[in-house]
Amino acid sequence: MARIEIYGDEAGNFSFAEREGASTYFIVTTVTMTENVIAHRLLNLRQELMWGGVRLDSGFHAYQDTWPVRSAVLREIAASGLRIDSTILPKDRVGANLRRSNLLLWQFAWLTHLQRVVPRVTRRADDLMVIAASIRTQMRAGAVDAALHDIVGQVRPERSVAHVVNANSDMAVQAADYCGWAIQRKWESGDFRAHGAIRHLIGSEQALFESERQ
Repeated sequence: MARIEIYGDEAGNFSFAEREGASTYFIVTTVTMTENVIAHRLLNLRQELMWGGVRLDSGFHAYQDTWPVRSAVLREIAASGLRIDSTILPKDRVGANLRRSNLLLWQFAWLTHLQRVVPRVTRRADDLMVIAASIRTQMRAGAVDAALHDIVGQVRPERSVAHVVNANSDMAVQAADYCGWAIQRKWESGDFRAHGAIRHLIGSEQALFESERQ
């Protein structure tokens, strides 16, 4: 029996309008581990960078960080041994039923992702904890929390718990943010620099409606 921890975050936005700033994909990325080595590595890195004068008031955020900081974070992730899984949803393939609310799209993406990933990373006797980053949209925090509990309950009815947390408070969620950002850069703009640093840790990278890509 093992304790399996899955930490996840999303990349992309909920906009379906054809305008500047709207993402082509909505992506759920998770990192899976049995020992939270990455949190300790990133906490130590943060302290070292702050000793060097880098401002990291709320931890690491891939979109906002400078390239030197990103490179340092990616090196720590690459050496951590965690598993990365990503589900990429092309927004132009999303039906009208999922466009009705941000929560419906979020639920579909997370349910599809966990249905695929959880059986790959757990055995029957394992305990599972799923932690997702909170979302800053018009969705109520309570609605997202309830949705995640429902999804995890569907995927693994027993021996599982679920939590939604502020990414600023959790280094492993910040690692998931970084992995999702690296994969998003590959899919949205063909930029493989960050993706290449973590590619050896990617267990699955699947676009819905397409064959799996490794």
